Amino acid sequence: MAFDNKDFLDTNSEWISLMVPAKLNIYLQAGKAREDGYHDLTTVYQAIALYDKLTIMLPKPRTGLTITIRGEGSDTIPTDGRNLVIKAAQVLANKAGIEPVACFELIKSIPSEAGLGGGSADAAATLVGCNILWKLGLHQNDLAAIGAQIGEDVPFLIKGMMAIGVGHKQPLVGVAAGAHMWHWVLGILEAGLLTKDVFRKFDELKYDNADELAYEDRHVRCLQVGWGSISPDLLAGLLSNDLEAAASALLPQILSALDAGRVEGALAGIMTGSGSTCAFLARDHEHAESLASVLHTAGIFRSVMVTNGPVEGVRIMTQSGT
Repeated sequence: MAFDNKDFLDTNSEWISLMVPAKLNIYLQAGKAREDGYHDLTTVYQAIALYDKLTIMLPKPRTGLTITIRGEGSDTIPTDGRNLVIKAAQVLANKAGIEPVACFELIKSIPSEAGLGGGSADAAATLVGCNILWKLGLHQNDLAAIGAQIGEDVPFLIKGMMAIGVGHKQPLVGVAAGAHMWHWVLGILEAGLLTKDVFRKFDELKYDNADELAYEDRHVRCLQVGWGSISPDLLAGLLSNDLEAAASALLPQILSALDAGRVEGALAGIMTGSGSTCAFLARDHEHAESLASVLHTAGIFRSVMVTNGPVEGVRIMTQSGT
């Protein structure tokens, strides 16, 4: 295995290197804010082949938590306790009753503030990697429960593939994956959005109490859809995101960007998560490449990339002693 930064590793120390995918919300239904401040949510997750890489090393002497970050948007990502890698390590150590000790090197490919779950992905990789290095022996379900304390998307990104989220700290509903591969073109806009700002705008746009029955009806219908077993082109009409209007009110470019992809022949176009990434569903890889080329030439997006899903969640690339 060739490492991106050999200087980071002390070959006399224990270490592990992992990769973790981004996520798309191919369906996101939002309800009104509850008394605890969280919103009712029903969302269909899909893990996609866009990866951050995290290497974790037990330093000698063993003192504290440190992180270095390279790659996509690294100059804007904090390296203190606000970073979800550091936070995840601290939460896991507290749960295990141990003193947290680790050096992290994070190589980013997943854009931040883009609705792709980059921070949550890094937290998921941290939980899996530290569980192994610290020899805690926790089951994947235990890590998912801990991850739910850190971020809504963390439990899903530990496992990956496809699943349905049904609310704050609620267990994921499994989605049986079929043989279908979904091909996507991602359009990354210049500006990102903070999740809290999007939900604040969503609340300002009003959610009527009269809509509660409609929310429950849509929730039940979502659970009945064969998201993993039906051909993606047949599901294109079901893809939607209730946060799109709120995000577009904050960043109007989202609407014009989505329109551009649809005009150029995407099967469907949706904003993922709380934005601002636009995801366009293609028929196959060739269609995705062609669509990406057109959108790149149009100059609408800061970055355009082709990807696919579903893929597995956190994966071990290599580790010391192997």
